Amino acid sequence: MKIEPTQVNIAKIIKEQTKLEESEEVVHLLLIEWYLRKQLSTKKLAGKVKLPLPLVSAIKKELVKLGLASNKVGTGLTRKGKLYVEQQLGWAAINKEYYLKVTDSKEEQASLKEVMAEELTVGIVGRPSVAVAYDQAFATIETIVERAFLLLEKPDFINKHILFLGDDDLSSLAVGLLIKKLKASGRTKSIEKLTVYELSPDVIHCINTSAKKMDLDIVCQHLDFREGSLSKYKNQFDYIYVDPPYTLSGLKLFLSRAISCSRLEHAHIFLSFGEKAPKNQLALQKLIGLQNLVIEKIKPNFNQYSGASIIGGVSTLYELTTQIDSYPAVLAESSYSDYIYTGELRPRNVVYQCCRCGKEYTVGLYTEMTIEELKRKKCSICANDTFLRIDTKKLPDLQEQHSLGKHYLIELKNCPKEKLTSVPLVEQLMLQIADGCKLTRVQHYFHQFEPWGVSGVIILAESHLTIHTWPEKNYAAVDLFVCSDLSSESHFTSLLLTLFEGKEIECRCIIRGNVS
Repeated sequence: MKIEPTQVNIAKIIKEQTKLEESEEVVHLLLIEWYLRKQLSTKKLAGKVKLPLPLVSAIKKELVKLGLASNKVGTGLTRKGKLYVEQQLGWAAINKEYYLKVTDSKEEQASLKEVMAEELTVGIVGRPSVAVAYDQAFATIETIVERAFLLLEKPDFINKHILFLGDDDLSSLAVGLLIKKLKASGRTKSIEKLTVYELSPDVIHCINTSAKKMDLDIVCQHLDFREGSLSKYKNQFDYIYVDPPYTLSGLKLFLSRAISCSRLEHAHIFLSFGEKAPKNQLALQKLIGLQNLVIEKIKPNFNQYSGASIIGGVSTLYELTTQIDSYPAVLAESSYSDYIYTGELRPRNVVYQCCRCGKEYTVGLYTEMTIEELKRKKCSICANDTFLRIDTKKLPDLQEQHSLGKHYLIELKNCPKEKLTSVPLVEQLMLQIADGCKLTRVQHYFHQFEPWGVSGVIILAESHLTIHTWPEKNYAAVDLFVCSDLSSESHFTSLLLTLFEGKEIECRCIIRGNVS
């Protein structure tokens, strides 16, 4: 019995029948877990796929109806169900017993990691020097092996499209090697669908050469993510690895490109980023939330680097998932002109002195020379390759960003109806708030809705203050946009709560118009 790809979409049918809110992929995940571990109880299966027991029971009933599972006690998938997992989900290519051995045994997993690290150390050839101008700092071999093993936590990765959005760390080689280790004996047909988009020709050459040596199937394409040329790559990939530059602008661009390339609703993004300053950590979280991504896991200090002193030699690994309404802040069709590398945003020249003859060299953004290149070329006088850093000269910032203003979005809840119903009272309170916050009123207008509800706007010299009320819900939405700092943000929110007698307030501040 062979299940053809043209047959009905089983996961889609079950999603509709069970009113499943999660993506269709969770049905495949359940099938795979059942296939791998055979007679799993409903409770254990629910734990594996992280779904409520009643929902797992409902999915199992639908699988029985479709002939993929048996409802007899002590049985699991039918022959048809097993064939579906093997043929449609790619598990015919995998040594199931070895996979379970690796995933269920810490000793076996540690042994495989050690073997892979040794093979990668020997197998990687022609690796270029670190390009510090592009915020490069190579992850250790042990780290890229750990990145590959992240896939084992998600058994639906087999037969999926995996993208490496920039890969100077060579994580693609580790992932390719892991999948090769898991292949069924005698399996010659490639199951890897690994793609690398990379800017550096030297890195691409290294990956191609090393992959050929290790008999791995990896496709590399030269791509500059700043160019708006990703339209043809949209929504193709299920798993995406991305390790962006150290800047928030670089993070914004690379994360946007990852979303553009991902299959929405269920794709997984492994993001490595090392920002530690609290305000930048908050900016990172806001950027993730803004693009409607879900943070599944956060693994601090997961990535270890050789160098990367600017981030302390380590970075955090964020496991993100896309939703059906996830979207990129920078569209796939749009180019990106902001500076994205640390050297561009905070340029400086550094003076090094040859440790043998004392000759001085200046390296930095405007010299088109890095310390790595200087060491490789050696001193032009004595051919020495060791240098001492003796001076740093900060250059004028190429781009100083500033915002056009702050936009406060406020939700007032559980307010008395009488405070929200009539224009005279709402108008009086809003004008009192504007004056209390020392905002300059220019003009105002308030409108009465029938049977109740008020909308109003106060034009300010600083921008605007608006309100929309829903008395029947005891709720008001307030919007303040100012092009200069408030004298006190806490005073503003306190006035709102006090005057409208709200019991609860939610306030978000958005920085508007980050421009150079």
